[in-house]
Amino acid sequence: MDSVLPPKPNSYGPGFVQLSSTVFYHESSESSNHSGTSTTAQAPNLIILAAWMNALPKHVAKYTSTYENLFPSSHILVIVTNTAHLLTQPERQRIKDLEPALSIIQGIQPHEKVLLHAFSNGGASAIWTIARTHHARTGKRLPVSKTVFDSMPGSQSYEISLAAFTVALPKNLMVRAVGSLVLRVFLGMWYVYDLVTRSEKFIDKIRNGLNDTRLFDVGVERLYIYSMADKLVPWKAVEEHAREAEGMGFKVSMEKYRESGHCAHLLDDEKRYWGAVVDTLWLGRDRPI
Repeated sequence: MDSVLPPKPNSYGPGFVQLSSTVFYHESSESSNHSGTSTTAQAPNLIILAAWMNALPKHVAKYTSTYENLFPSSHILVIVTNTAHLLTQPERQRIKDLEPALSIIQGIQPHEKVLLHAFSNGGASAIWTIARTHHARTGKRLPVSKTVFDSMPGSQSYEISLAAFTVALPKNLMVRAVGSLVLRVFLGMWYVYDLVTRSEKFIDKIRNGLNDTRLFDVGVERLYIYSMADKLVPWKAVEEHAREAEGMGFKVSMEKYRESGHCAHLLDDEKRYWGAVVDTLWLGRDRPI
């Protein structure tokens, strides 16, 4: 991969540099040639982790730290999304914020291996925007080797959207009450606008975009991780998207939890989670039944 843009002071965590308000990068100092282990030899050159909306660094670190331990030679690109990105930020500004990520992705060489790990509708939105912009600039699909969709994509309804955005509100009761009222009004206007103009819903655009074969290669295997207990992303919406992907030629596998919450499947069963992501999807190993 080509060298990245000069970093801003690190504000994300050990080993990471901040390239923009939403892009963080960990460039490994190791080479895959330094270790003889099979895991290191098969390590991704780059891991792209698109976090869920308003994800805290300490929560994202549960994933990045494991990737660092499993694949010390891999570079890690973290993309974060907040409420403003989805509700109020113009796409032109969003793309500007994502420029460092686009630069790194456009520098990926044909022989390099890339693992994409995206979470929830926040991560899905970021990846969809990146894929569209990358295609518009290069005429090529997103250059990834394997894909993980964790708790995504969901479906759009007023109640689910309100619940998702309310999660990030401050715990102070007064502030939370005012914030909730503002969200109700804003989301209500948004839904009325879509209804009157018969516009395609935002989440539907993302769902369709993730299965757009102009943006994503059908030869790239994808793993859906989801739960029947997820209150923000209905499991039926995930399975419907997976079936649509299969119908378009994507190779799909699904890891269905029963009791884990939204983006919390790792906490429910860490061994099972990484077994599905690393052993089965990335390394292609069979797991014990």
